[in-house]
Amino acid sequence: MLLAAALCMLMAACGEQAEPDMLASARSFLDKKDAPAAIVQLKSVLQKYPNSGEGRYLLGSALLAANDPAGAVLELEKARAAKHRDSDVLPALAKALSATGQAKKVTDGFAQTVLDDPKAAAELKAAVATAFLAQGQLDKGDAATQAALQFDPTNVAARFLQVRLTAGRGAVDEAMPLLEKLLAEDPKRADAWQLKGELLWLGKADLEGGIKAMREALAVNPRYLPAHLALIRVMLQKRDIDGFKAQIAELKKALPNQIETMYFEAQLAFLNQDLERAREGAQQLLRIAPESPLVRQLAGAIEAQKGALRVAENHLNRALQLMPELPLARRLLAETHLRAGQPAKALATIRPLVESPKPEGEVLAIAAEAYLQLGDMAKSEALYGLAAKVNPDDAKARTALALTQLQKGNYDLGFAQLESVAATDKGSYADLALISSRLRRNETDAALRAIEKLQAKQPDKPLAPLLRARIMAQRKDFAATRVNLEKAVALDPVFLPAVVDLANLDMEDKRPADALKRFDASLAREPKNARALLAIIDIRRRSGAKPEEIDELLVDAVAANAGEPQPRFALIEHRLSQRQIKSAISAAQDAVAALPDDMQLLDALGRVQLANGNIQQAVGTFRKVAVANPTIPQPQMRLAEAFVAGKDFVAARQSLRSALDIAPNMAAAQRALVHLALIEKRVDEALKIAQGIQKQRPKDPFGYILEGDIHMSLRAWDAAISSFKISFERSRTTEMAGRLHSTYLTAGRLPDAEQFAEVWLKEFPRDLTFLFHLGSMAIERKDYVNAELRFRQINAIQPDDAAVLNNLSWLLVEQGKPGGLAFAERANQLRPNQAPVMDSMAKALVAENQIDKAIEWQRKAVALSPDALNYQLHLGKLLIKANQKEAARTVLESLAQLGAKDANHAEVSALLKGL
Repeated sequence: MLLAAALCMLMAACGEQAEPDMLASARSFLDKKDAPAAIVQLKSVLQKYPNSGEGRYLLGSALLAANDPAGAVLELEKARAAKHRDSDVLPALAKALSATGQAKKVTDGFAQTVLDDPKAAAELKAAVATAFLAQGQLDKGDAATQAALQFDPTNVAARFLQVRLTAGRGAVDEAMPLLEKLLAEDPKRADAWQLKGELLWLGKADLEGGIKAMREALAVNPRYLPAHLALIRVMLQKRDIDGFKAQIAELKKALPNQIETMYFEAQLAFLNQDLERAREGAQQLLRIAPESPLVRQLAGAIEAQKGALRVAENHLNRALQLMPELPLARRLLAETHLRAGQPAKALATIRPLVESPKPEGEVLAIAAEAYLQLGDMAKSEALYGLAAKVNPDDAKARTALALTQLQKGNYDLGFAQLESVAATDKGSYADLALISSRLRRNETDAALRAIEKLQAKQPDKPLAPLLRARIMAQRKDFAATRVNLEKAVALDPVFLPAVVDLANLDMEDKRPADALKRFDASLAREPKNARALLAIIDIRRRSGAKPEEIDELLVDAVAANAGEPQPRFALIEHRLSQRQIKSAISAAQDAVAALPDDMQLLDALGRVQLANGNIQQAVGTFRKVAVANPTIPQPQMRLAEAFVAGKDFVAARQSLRSALDIAPNMAAAQRALVHLALIEKRVDEALKIAQGIQKQRPKDPFGYILEGDIHMSLRAWDAAISSFKISFERSRTTEMAGRLHSTYLTAGRLPDAEQFAEVWLKEFPRDLTFLFHLGSMAIERKDYVNAELRFRQINAIQPDDAAVLNNLSWLLVEQGKPGGLAFAERANQLRPNQAPVMDSMAKALVAENQIDKAIEWQRKAVALSPDALNYQLHLGKLLIKANQKEAARTVLESLAQLGAKDANHAEVSALLKGL
């Protein structure tokens, strides 16, 4: 038996290669620069010897040579874990990490590492130097290069870096002989030809010579990635878009699976405004290289263009964490903050670029817009002026200067400047600014003329017809609205703003099936499109879908878009609205676990915790948001809200003060401080805050509004009226007129209220908001005759206002007048599936002795608003009227269980006794 076993072993040894022989074979392939053959051989080795450290190292080296740095990192990490020699593994690992965009990991992990073997030590230092330079840290890169040359003066990588650094200091003539020496030693070095091309291009301004040298690099090695990338950059500099596309095609042919190929394909899709394809490419890149700052930057730019601002912010923040010196990511992040309405955050982000020795015009314009949003007109105009000087042809800067004139009230000059820029600029930036400015002043005819000019510039884009449609909708010309929206969708069937608006028109016309079909094209192209799915869910909700159905649809939307915050946020909000606090907490916790960097979701978790009475948890959550966003005041406001809920008024006051440190004129924080002082019966402190605001901003009505509110809380009506009169003088708006009128009524000064209303309406007879206020106040006083008069005035001007029609229906029924049902039916046509309208419909049907129909409508109202106890009481009364006593008892007993929580408890008890 022993002899037989020995013979078997001998035969096996003769039939198979041993590990050393197989490794030697792989090394020979690598020496011949045949990386694919080496990879095949080494994979065979590792199938038989999976713990071979040398095999893992050689496979990692082969993958790196074959331009698969991500695979190389995996194998080299395994080689390191298997205790293969650091002198072999670490230089290769550092190169592979750099090639996957993880330069910071290289410098953090290996900058202080010194290997015993001088040649290996030089290789590692050269890789570390490359990583420092990739992060823009030139001094550290230079020091590491010199250290590499001290270990091994012949190290080619370090000598290449020496050439680059020498040229980078402006000494191109000194660098070129060093490079020519490298080329003389080995004319088949693609990297040397590539470097020569860059020196000729960037150092000598010899673009054609540079291109020729780069082409020489590709002749030596068609798969040499840096030459491909440099030629792509050349084409971009030349603004040769066709050449750019052709070079990407060459790159794809030579290196189809290379991460850089994928990157430029995504970038090309982005430039072509094919945002869905660009996003798909970016998502694939993020799976491969999540720690690449350039990938994060591209992903952020795409998401910002798509309007997913919070997702964009997360990507761009991460890009800057990985590479703080990345200027484009910093600029894009600041622009994202501005679009999200966070000017203070935008200023903090852009400040390093503004303070650089030669800030770009676009950078100055971003800072100027931030100051504009903050209300600092002087700084804004000064920065816009600098931006225009830096780049006098920049349409954005010239547009911004015109907008500052509008902000200052110089309308003729501002509009003249805007129209001049729009006429000379081929882009749409000035046109859009002109349109929005006209619309803000309600100059719709002028806005329409500007839209015509925009459409002439963009005849194949849907934006102009969409804008025209929205003006038509504002004018209540819904036929023209639909025509223009159809034009927009014909130009771009997946242009969601127009699709959503058309679906809303379909819903107004009670055509929910047509509304749902509007999204077929979008979903055919992108079945998981979050915005389309949420729009469809909203249509189903408005069509009367039950809350549990909506919940199920939102859960599906979350599953389909796990990386998107909006479906998750919508699910949390839906559950909160249904008072399903526990399931809302579950949704919020899942959301934060999936997207831990999304501040909106973290804020939602805090609000759900607060709603559940978990005050300390809410405080902890809001504090995380505040720490992550130190330059915006809203998280401090949330903290104050949580502290007030926990009756920790000292901490609440401190949070509000912190909010005001960030935004000194923040009205919400100042109002909250006054409210807090009144809770603690510190009236003098409340008045002191209000009077401080009056001194700080004497032309601002807000300080006087606060003072009036304080007097109202003390029932000091005359003092409140005095304060509101002053605020009204400073801001003659409908809101202030309504506030002063209400205070007269509260003070029992009805003649003064009526006189004031008469004067205001004489000046503004078509102020529908004020007329609505007068009607509502009359209802509160049970002056139904006057209320009907006011709502009929509105109806004459604006006949299709569902709220007005609903009020008229209710008023006619209350007064025993005919016509209430017709108003209710019209209101329901305009606003279907609205509980208040259904409640009025039921009331009007009762007046017409249609009790069964009334009960049907009242049940619908209760189903839509189960928390509206009045609707349940009305249902109970209707059931009694219809002699359905058992059904009435069920409804009323459910209300009776609420006890004193229900304001109608006594009436409910009396009705039950009557049964």
